Amino acid sequence: MQLNQLPPLSKDQLLHWLITFSNQLSKGTFIVDIHDRNLSILHANDYLLRLTNYELHELINLNLSIFNGSRTNNDSITELITNIRLGLAKKFTVLHYTKNGSAFWNSITIHPIKDSEQTIQYVLLTCEDTTEAELNKMVYKLEHEVYEAIDNEDNLQSILSLISKKIEKFYIYDVYCTIHIYDKNYEIKSLGSYNLPVDVIHELDLLTVTPNMSHNPRAVYVKDISAKSTESKDINFNIIKGSWTKPILTSQNETIGILTLFLQDDLELKQSDTNYLNRLALLIQLSIKYAEQKIELSYLAFYDIETKLPNLQFFKGELAKWIDAGFTGYVAVIHPTEFNKIIDLYGRNAGAELLRQMADRMCKFLPSGDEIIARFSNSIILAKKAPLNSFHSHRKHVEPLTQVPFVINGEENYITLKTGYTTFTSTMTVEQCIHQIDIALTNARKINGTSFSMYEENSINQLTEEMNIFNQLTYGINNKEFEVYLQPKINFKTNEVEGFEALSRWNSSKLGFVSPIKYISIAEQSGKIKDIDLLNLTNILQWLQQRIDTGKKIVPIALNISPDHFYEPYFLDNIIHTFNQFRVPPKYIKLEVTESIELVDFIKAKSILEKLNELGIESSIDDFGVGFSSLSYLPKLPFSEIKIDRSFVNSMNEPGMYAVVQTIIQLANNINMRPIAEGIETKDQLAMLQQLGCPAGQGYYFYKPMTKQDAEILLDQSNS
Repeated sequence: MQLNQLPPLSKDQLLHWLITFSNQLSKGTFIVDIHDRNLSILHANDYLLRLTNYELHELINLNLSIFNGSRTNNDSITELITNIRLGLAKKFTVLHYTKNGSAFWNSITIHPIKDSEQTIQYVLLTCEDTTEAELNKMVYKLEHEVYEAIDNEDNLQSILSLISKKIEKFYIYDVYCTIHIYDKNYEIKSLGSYNLPVDVIHELDLLTVTPNMSHNPRAVYVKDISAKSTESKDINFNIIKGSWTKPILTSQNETIGILTLFLQDDLELKQSDTNYLNRLALLIQLSIKYAEQKIELSYLAFYDIETKLPNLQFFKGELAKWIDAGFTGYVAVIHPTEFNKIIDLYGRNAGAELLRQMADRMCKFLPSGDEIIARFSNSIILAKKAPLNSFHSHRKHVEPLTQVPFVINGEENYITLKTGYTTFTSTMTVEQCIHQIDIALTNARKINGTSFSMYEENSINQLTEEMNIFNQLTYGINNKEFEVYLQPKINFKTNEVEGFEALSRWNSSKLGFVSPIKYISIAEQSGKIKDIDLLNLTNILQWLQQRIDTGKKIVPIALNISPDHFYEPYFLDNIIHTFNQFRVPPKYIKLEVTESIELVDFIKAKSILEKLNELGIESSIDDFGVGFSSLSYLPKLPFSEIKIDRSFVNSMNEPGMYAVVQTIIQLANNINMRPIAEGIETKDQLAMLQQLGCPAGQGYYFYKPMTKQDAEILLDQSNS
């Protein structure tokens, strides 16, 4: 375009220059005087007039509000006006209306125009119709919400209602939305709506769907309609002017439903509306297909095909929910002793039929209440919410199951039952429950006839011990009964102590010494592990601070952090707060995490590790090789150290395991991480590790874990 190189000096000349410039732009523009309190339109170019269907004289001396309509967001307009008055260059997308009432998404960019004294005199606003792009964004966002709802196992009607709700709330026009899905007989199978009650929907004119109708895959059916006399507390149905209906088709162009928008204004169907409806219809089609597949897969995943009973996977999931919610009760496996004989006599289907009949009788004989009944191989597995040790009172309801014969292939068959059972509490896992009833069933099979066996001694002893530990954990934390033992890390070249690993120890005033193997898992389950981690970190920092204050040598100390604590929302804040209580440089603390943390949430793990690095705290992968680490993730995480698990080191005399250790050391070197060997117990193991180029390690060959007092002596001796 040809314009003067320098804008004129006077305000009037500046306006003339700006009008000339505006008319040559290939997008809609209008000009306002920033000093005009009303921000009246001084000029609009032809592109803007075509975009809005206004004549120039209809806009002059009016302001932006002329483009506002019923669904224009007032907050967005207020922010836009504020930025214009302040002369701030910024971009906004607002819903505007043409002269004939058609809505469109208007992308407005503010361009402040200054005079020769750098004073803003005018604002040039450029406009573009971005309706297509904005509607696409709506569909993409809705698609994400729909698939999330499907993954959450919402039913089809809920999903259709969700789609209707989002259309009514966020479409550019005032509409009511309904979605009808039909079965093979063209009867309504599912109906989704938001503001329209079902009885009102039946009063409205809808597109008739018949077996003989043929639809253009991209067609939208427009109808002028009027609502029948219908009363509603919240909706005035006399304002419905017409409808747009989009058939929902299968990939074979068979009609499975319709999407209908009931219009509250007289509107002309534009291409952008057609495209929007086509995309919505495709989304609904895919949602129906995905939801049906989800239902089918869910059934296959959680139900036994032969008996139609829930399977073990379903049972585990439901029982896990009970355990997580803190319920108690019992779990039992009930096995028909004659199961194999029934199969030999009548075939494998007869075995499934026997289990199905057993499940039916259990539902009748057991007292009403919450129970889970499922197939468990050649048995029935049962879980029931109940007070602990209440199975004996329920046993009388299980025994009658065998008093009436089971009819298999028209023949009456009496059976005996073997039952193994155990109790469950919030401290147990599903796998523990199943393991215990398996052991109990083995004992029951040793008894003739119908028999019952409870998982007794080991389970009770273990449960008692776990409960004692659980009950004493809080006391131990509050009274600082936890301490750290330090195991030296030895540099293989200098044979000197280059650091320590801090190991948590608990000497309970009531329970005595409690093994970490026992209390750490209970602390993780109860959420107490965070407090133990922080208590151990405090102990370490306190010890290092004392040595700093007395001018003694210090070396880095590594502390293992539980994955549960690592992902706790305030993990970093807790670490920083603890550090701020001391003057120990962060480089003297290294946090060890197991390799499985990357699989829980890789992005979050990476973010946390990077922030630790920024604080000067290095991190290490503990027990590398025993988890399920993805090597593709490993180079992306900012670890400084890889610790080779003791199980590998102990088996290095085996050629295969030697090669594994060699690979881990080479891997660490290739990605700039330092390998550290754990569990070194012999001179031969040390020699092999040195031969492979491992620079350092720890184990009983050098030192056992020691108290801080012994570590003091060791460091002081090495320093002297």
